[in-house]
Amino acid sequence: MWFSIMVFTSALAFDTFSKQWRRKPREKKSLLKRILILSLCGTLYISIWSAYLYFNGKITDSNGDEVPVHEALHHFFTSPWWIDLKQSLYDTYQFAQHHGWYEVWKQIIDLTDPHGEQNAYRVLDLSPTASQSEITAKWRHLSREWHPDKVKDPAFQRAAQERFMEIQQAYEILSNIKTKRKRRNKKSVD
Repeated sequence: MWFSIMVFTSALAFDTFSKQWRRKPREKKSLLKRILILSLCGTLYISIWSAYLYFNGKITDSNGDEVPVHEALHHFFTSPWWIDLKQSLYDTYQFAQHHGWYEVWKQIIDLTDPHGEQNAYRVLDLSPTASQSEITAKWRHLSREWHPDKVKDPAFQRAAQERFMEIQQAYEILSNIKTKRKRRNKKSVD
């Protein structure tokens, strides 16, 4: 029925508007107007496909069961993960309102751990307030414990070697950071 109506309407429109001859070509529309029309058409096209997928699509979960997309999205937006994320974003916005966006940016950079310092403390199982002597003692203990030559089983030797390398890198990172801080503090005192 709808297809018949569409065909009849388009045939009528073609019959009505195509019989008028133009003696002059149409004026070219401005670039902004063409981009606006193209964007509008693209948005309409994408929204139609999105609606189709939203109501007719199915997602297969890890058990092999099919879940409709609209139900999966509803469950996602009511999940604890999404609620926690929303609350975190709101708290970040509130913090930025009081302290400024630059402070938020500094905290984001610190949390991404660009120097690997936080991960190094985690690998060595130390607190961030540990002194250089505590770091060295823990490094020696873990190096002896995870040294690849101590492991005889070939299946575990690869894992021990990776853990040993992780411990060495963590120690190197923390030692370099402590040395740089010591130099920086010494310069600021002078």
